[in-house]
Amino acid sequence: IQLKEDEKDFHVSAASFFQVNTKMAEKMIQHLLARVPVSLTTTLLDVYCGVGLFSKFFASKCKLVIGVEFLESACEDFAINLDEFDNVELYEGAAEEILPGLAGRLDSSACVIVDPPRAGIEKQTLDAIINIKPQVIAYVSCDPSTLARDAARFIHGGYRLVEVTPFDLFPQTYHIESISIFEIM
Repeated sequence: IQLKEDEKDFHVSAASFFQVNTKMAEKMIQHLLARVPVSLTTTLLDVYCGVGLFSKFFASKCKLVIGVEFLESACEDFAINLDEFDNVELYEGAAEEILPGLAGRLDSSACVIVDPPRAGIEKQTLDAIINIKPQVIAYVSCDPSTLARDAARFIHGGYRLVEVTPFDLFPQTYHIESISIFEIM
């Protein structure tokens, strides 16, 4: 994946998920980099981080990147893909079990990127994210109906939806990816 002069290679095992439309994945990364306000004092929580697609582009811009992923092969790939960084941690397991334990390590300057499976965010995971109270939540969605359900929960939890941007990774199909930006009120 290449962003201007910043080209990054990724190790991806057969069992791991990766955006196959790499040109549109580049656009999604650029979008996130422009809208998630990170600095060298920010902790970024990357939930459902997979092989580290987003984490790898944010790691040099943050104090700490924390990845959370359930799939073992993706965790192995993440470790390879982000090996060059000393400010990255990875927690392997279900997000709803890991996030409550991380809450004490994150403050209100934290930002969260979530890229859940089609089923959306587990309610316990979503509640744990709201309890962390990050300043910004970037939600990468591949299903409008679960995005709508989860957006309503974030709004009820004290966030406002700032924008939703669609990305057509699968032209001439009904599938659409989107990135929603939520800010704490």
